[in-house]
Amino acid sequence: MTTIKELNLFHVPDSIELNHFDLKTVNGKDMRYVLKFPVLKGEELKGIIQQVQSNRDEYLSALSIIEIVEKIHLAVQKWLNPEYPLRKLAEQLIPVMTGYDEEMVRLQLKRYIRTFRKKELLRFLDEEFDQPAMLDEFRPRKSGGMSKAFGPRTIFHVFSGNVPGVQVWSIIMGLLVKSGNIGKTSMAEPLFPVLFAESLAEVDQKLADTIAILPWKGGTHELEEPAIEHCEAVIVYGSNETVEKLRRKVPPHKRFLSYGHKISFAYVGKEALTPDLYYDTIKKIAEDVSIYDQQGCLSPQTIYVEEGGAIGSKPFAQMLGAELERYHKKRPRAMLTDEESMSIQRVRSRYQLESIQHENVSVFSSQTDTSWTVIFHKETGFEGSPLNRFVHVYSVEAVESMLSAIKPYQSYLQSCGLAVSPNRLFSLANQLGSCGVNRICSIGEMNQAKPGWHHDGRFNLIDLVRMTDMERTLEQNVEWYDTDFE
Repeated sequence: MTTIKELNLFHVPDSIELNHFDLKTVNGKDMRYVLKFPVLKGEELKGIIQQVQSNRDEYLSALSIIEIVEKIHLAVQKWLNPEYPLRKLAEQLIPVMTGYDEEMVRLQLKRYIRTFRKKELLRFLDEEFDQPAMLDEFRPRKSGGMSKAFGPRTIFHVFSGNVPGVQVWSIIMGLLVKSGNIGKTSMAEPLFPVLFAESLAEVDQKLADTIAILPWKGGTHELEEPAIEHCEAVIVYGSNETVEKLRRKVPPHKRFLSYGHKISFAYVGKEALTPDLYYDTIKKIAEDVSIYDQQGCLSPQTIYVEEGGAIGSKPFAQMLGAELERYHKKRPRAMLTDEESMSIQRVRSRYQLESIQHENVSVFSSQTDTSWTVIFHKETGFEGSPLNRFVHVYSVEAVESMLSAIKPYQSYLQSCGLAVSPNRLFSLANQLGSCGVNRICSIGEMNQAKPGWHHDGRFNLIDLVRMTDMERTLEQNVEWYDTDFE
């Protein structure tokens, strides 16, 4: 007999009572889950925001930054235990909800959560603030005077659901600047931020009470309006269309940060294609392409392969296809919607026709479905893909042709996975940076951004805070008002 378990897809402060819910049922391996999420009115959401703000004012704002880091660290330590019940729940249910391979989710969540341990958070704070203590108190500046950093009272986060875990990063950013957090989740993956908030509640209920995680349909004016009105900052993740719709609703005096559509790519130098290295290079590229089915902005959609190695760019493309086939057998791609499948088929068909007419294009793909696709181009260019393990491979005779190809798209460029010799690294990195690339990393690690990386080339915490400066002459002049001063 199948066991039935009810599971909340929301988190609100302990003092809030919700009364109206919708239910959705999903089947796990040995259990049927009844997923429960609230049906909210604008006034209810306003009340939740006000309670989060009150809790933030009374508790979070008075914590020191090191106390906040310690509490987050304790919650993270729970997730590093393979037997932790919430981790086991996430590992079982997120694959069911998203369609991602179970083993892939397990490995990626484990890798991701480790980036929020105490040492990583301290490194992240030091990366952005010369003195992280300025989040607690006025601290001396080298030029004289004192400064303190103030975060927004409350942040409204609009999350996408394509990559599990990203929501937690945004919430932690909010906590580090001592902000209350209102998170709107996507029904594509509403679970992980709720579970993490529950972990924080196990460590410190008062801290968890400065967070509300709520799912609702994007574009619901009745809920978006009070969230924007009563929060001092808005952070949006999603498509460019989603970002622009919300940007128009946010008044100019409020902080608005957005993380929209970006494209990543890899550059494989001939040094990585020697007889003893080329297979390992191809294997790493295949993993970069396959993790979360390219749904994240860090996954490569285009691979540039330099000629002159032990294998040429076309055999590289063919072998990459074979490796993607092996990877699919080990960790299958998620099931696609009809629209997603048709998008892949349309692009495949276009290039299959072109390959008949021209020798400069070849198509390597899974035979019975759309599990993976590699389009080989003899002439260097640039093109995004319909995702879901679909990648373009371009032949490169000289670096300059690759740089010319990517430059028109610099506003969309995100990460570049790089495999070149040390004597070319800094020169090429400088050229890539000039073209708009904001993260350069090793192939095989494209989806593993490190703590403190400059997302979309910007700061993270500094973009959220405002600084208050106390001038040096004020420090000196107030001495005259000390009754004991002579």
